[in-house]
Amino acid sequence: MIPSIEAVKAVNYHRSDALVVATSSALRDWHQVSQRRDLDVDLSDCMDRAPAVALGLALAQPSRKVLVLDCDATLRTDLAGLATVGESKPGNLVHFVFDDASRLSTDGVSIPGLDNLDLITIAQGSGYSKTYQFDSLEDLLIGLEEVMVQTGPVFVLVKVEREAKAPPMPERRMAQGWAEVRRTLASQS
Repeated sequence: MIPSIEAVKAVNYHRSDALVVATSSALRDWHQVSQRRDLDVDLSDCMDRAPAVALGLALAQPSRKVLVLDCDATLRTDLAGLATVGESKPGNLVHFVFDDASRLSTDGVSIPGLDNLDLITIAQGSGYSKTYQFDSLEDLLIGLEEVMVQTGPVFVLVKVEREAKAPPMPERRMAQGWAEVRRTLASQS
């Protein structure tokens, strides 16, 4: 398993100028390491909509990479989002799903049915062009170079374990983040 904070550090290292839509436990880690908060969309109020929001951004910004930082428990609440992304075929979208083996993101509570879902197979069946799974930090660090140059949509399942004490959610409100991203994109047009 990969420490969740190390997984998001690896993504941040390969990010470049990509837009990032982060939610749930991934957002808790991401806001600590992101070096481009002006390009981050924090979904703290509608956590299960990360794939849909990222899809909209990917279609609106086809020349810019869009990364989704999602969690297994959050994705489970709206698996149909995978089909919508797969059908739309955004070539610039990479969907990371952090699979929390420690279950600490849900306070140790098992989510019924979650262990029975094969998210890689679901993503493939939904039309994602490429899928990856990483269980070790070394493989993730090496594999991200290939992931980031693929034509999407790309699905990346990362097996993580979280720290016992969860980092806080960002204090920035969702509307503030959206406004900052809009300003950044407008200034780069």
